[in-house]
Amino acid sequence: MQPIGTLWARFPRVVRDLAMACGKQVRLDMEGQDTALDRNTIEAIRDPLTHLLRNAVDHGIEVPEARQAAGKSAEGRLSLRAFHEHGRVTIEVADDGAGIDAERVKARAVERGLVTLAEAARMGEREALGLIFVPGLSTARQPTGVSGRGVGMDVVRTNIEEVGGTVEVCTADGRGTIFSVRVP
Repeated sequence: MQPIGTLWARFPRVVRDLAMACGKQVRLDMEGQDTALDRNTIEAIRDPLTHLLRNAVDHGIEVPEARQAAGKSAEGRLSLRAFHEHGRVTIEVADDGAGIDAERVKARAVERGLVTLAEAARMGEREALGLIFVPGLSTARQPTGVSGRGVGMDVVRTNIEEVGGTVEVCTADGRGTIFSVRVP
């Protein structure tokens, strides 16, 4: 067993470097670094957590001008929190960004032929958000070196499930997104 903080030690730099590259101001708060996990589990979730943080900076948190126009501070807030819950460890990656637009996700899935228009019309928000984990789906307008190729969130879910974990997403328009990763 090791504290999850050993994994998190590199995340402030990852977030800082990516925020600068994206022209954003982002503060990373971390809580629960002493939460213990099996060393193999820590290794297995390293890449998925890195991907979730990178997505939060690239997709979730708006540029300073857009944040201020929405009545927010120019600096986005990203938080990483770990805690024990019902015999499992929960790790939350949360941002105070724009949130995920479920209708846009459905529209992109239809464009890519991943679901039919009729299937998309019957989907609720929870089902629509689940589409972000489908291989080949991206809501990025233009592919970049960071995102937009439709590779990533499917791998995040697969890697977490391989260690017996789950990943869920909760979003609020204009207020942000929380990814909850639960592992044994």
